[in-house]
Amino acid sequence: MTAILLAAMLAAAPAQAPSQQTGFVVDVSGAAVPGAEVAVTEADGRTSSRLTADDGSFVIPAGATRVVVRSPGFAEATIAVTARADGTLRVVLQPASFADAVVVTAGRGAERLPEAASATVLTSAVLANSAGGALDDVLRHTPGFSLFRRSSSRVANPTTQGVTLRGVSGSGASRTLVLADGVPLNDPFGSWVYWNRVPAAAVDRVEIVRGAVGDMYGADALGGVVQVLTFAPGRPRMRATVDGGSHDTGRLSFFGGGSRGGWFGSLSGEGLRTDGVVTMAPEVAGPVDVRADSDYRTGFATIGYQQNATRGSLRFSAYSETRGNGTPRQVNSTAWRQLSGEVAGVAANGAWEARLSSGSQEYYQTFSAVAADRASERLTTEQWTPSDFLSAAAQYSRGLGRHALIVGGELHRTEATVDEYRYSLQGVRSGPFVVGGTERTLGLFARGQLSVNDHLTVGLGARADFWRSEPLDAALAAKSVSFFSPRASATWRAGRVSLMGAVYRAHRTPTLNELHRGFRVGNAVTNPNPLLEPETLTGVEGGVLVRAGRASARATAFYNTLDGAIANVTLSSTPALITRERRNSDEIRAKGLELEADVRLHATVTVNALAVFTASRFHGSIATPALAGNRVPQVPRVQLGGGVTWSDPELLTIAVQVRGTGEQFDDDLNRFALGGYSVTDVQVSRSLGRTVQVFVSVENLFDKDYDTGRTPLRTVGWPRTTRVGLRVALP
Repeated sequence: MTAILLAAMLAAAPAQAPSQQTGFVVDVSGAAVPGAEVAVTEADGRTSSRLTADDGSFVIPAGATRVVVRSPGFAEATIAVTARADGTLRVVLQPASFADAVVVTAGRGAERLPEAASATVLTSAVLANSAGGALDDVLRHTPGFSLFRRSSSRVANPTTQGVTLRGVSGSGASRTLVLADGVPLNDPFGSWVYWNRVPAAAVDRVEIVRGAVGDMYGADALGGVVQVLTFAPGRPRMRATVDGGSHDTGRLSFFGGGSRGGWFGSLSGEGLRTDGVVTMAPEVAGPVDVRADSDYRTGFATIGYQQNATRGSLRFSAYSETRGNGTPRQVNSTAWRQLSGEVAGVAANGAWEARLSSGSQEYYQTFSAVAADRASERLTTEQWTPSDFLSAAAQYSRGLGRHALIVGGELHRTEATVDEYRYSLQGVRSGPFVVGGTERTLGLFARGQLSVNDHLTVGLGARADFWRSEPLDAALAAKSVSFFSPRASATWRAGRVSLMGAVYRAHRTPTLNELHRGFRVGNAVTNPNPLLEPETLTGVEGGVLVRAGRASARATAFYNTLDGAIANVTLSSTPALITRERRNSDEIRAKGLELEADVRLHATVTVNALAVFTASRFHGSIATPALAGNRVPQVPRVQLGGGVTWSDPELLTIAVQVRGTGEQFDDDLNRFALGGYSVTDVQVSRSLGRTVQVFVSVENLFDKDYDTGRTPLRTVGWPRTTRVGLRVALP
């Protein structure tokens, strides 16, 4: 009886209000945001702060009325506290505007630096909300970014994936350095980029710095630097994505990392297969034209140890892929293995770090000649290109009162051969014909950042490079070149306005691919040239950035001159065969204006827009007089883009992106025009709890038919594609 009475009394007693409330901070992709600052205001006006845990959680008093959440890379979020049935509070952080972007790439990782102009940061949340099926497709929505071909990397030949920024082009080689966690991602033989080598689930953010930074990064950074940064392995984290859809495409990507007792590690991998699409335009395609299929597997494993401020790590990476290039006889494959290590610590009131990377690659490709009626083809060439590469870098940085200094050096070495077999009209094989060589580059650099006062910051940098190329053919002489790359910049900030200006000089050495390997695309044959000399770029840029509440706008003007620009120069042209050769032209002059704006119309709505106007032409009448006045191939005059993102954590996230490109030319003589086009991409996603998100992506929503090449027949871009997928983020 006593027990019954006690139970009744407890049941009748009023419920006690909870003394605290739990909240979670996530980004728009549904992933937890650890280490975010949560400022809490209580009913009596008292304020206090705490940091979110590894799973994004935080605890606040039950009487709290408001929380303000801040985290680097995200816009500040302020919300009123309301009681929920489940006793939890959910805060969704939107990506920061470009006005608030800070980058490590601009300062070579010494520290995150605010950039008044010429830098773009894409967080993992922004990448997750993009409908693009590959990283290069997402980057096409950033100002001035383009590849040597308009084709997506899912169907393009890898050798066409050279990166161009600000109209500095002329051939398929990259004039922009691409890094993955500080290690070069550009192919060491040809400088093209395998965009899917870094698993999508592992990418924390991508930083794009436009404008030559040869004083810090050397010969590969004429147009700027793109750096892919993966999640730090020390914090417990797991992410996975699985999706599939049109063209029999399926992909699985994952990342996991953690730490214990000073040891840390991570494991990541990705695999994709697609039947691809027919790349030849419908009006010219024949029986020989088939889908350009693709199949790749990539991954890395990292292990390391950290004690106090000293850390060391090792990473093994591997990548393999096979591709069909649109006809039965044209295929290529790549096998890549790489081991890299990093050590870092503190000394003499500064920070030091050293990095070593070594690996090998085997690249195979076939070329064919297709009959005029595209009913048959014959094999013309097979190429095996094995290469070995080594890179080492060390740097030291420290603060000097209000100022900062960084000094260092790096070494790159690549050895490669091209083993080529040729087939006669009767199919008789001859060879091998072996060419190739070794390239070595040693660079020493220094940069100082001087904070003159609270408003003005000045940067001064310089680099000396020593390049040597030794051909395998004893009949060709070795080449040795040294060059000096200075850079000076100034940034002035006052309230809502920032001004930036820079002058620079940089160089690019020809790749082993340009020196020794020829290739064929359609009816166009391009021959190598072992006599090529380095290119030299001189440039100036200036920009203004304005903030006004939730809106930001930026304008950047630039003028670049590329002396001795390496271009694919047409030697002869007939209906059956176009013959080109890589040659140093007189110069390329590229000038332009980049306009960007974004505005947060509401806590749930963000709008952005961009416009880039570029005039890039050949000049001079000595080395290549036939090109004087012509537009540089693959550089459009106009690039437009914009997007709208609406995100309600209780309902959906909808992201719409539009990009357009004006007319450009596929060749140096400006005979083959590629028409202007625009495409629209859409993604809709919904969170299922705190860890799972489902999404539907549609690329090229209106199924636009657009040119990607003329060889001289027209090839076309990626058609409408739908993917459905699932993301998991723990914590």
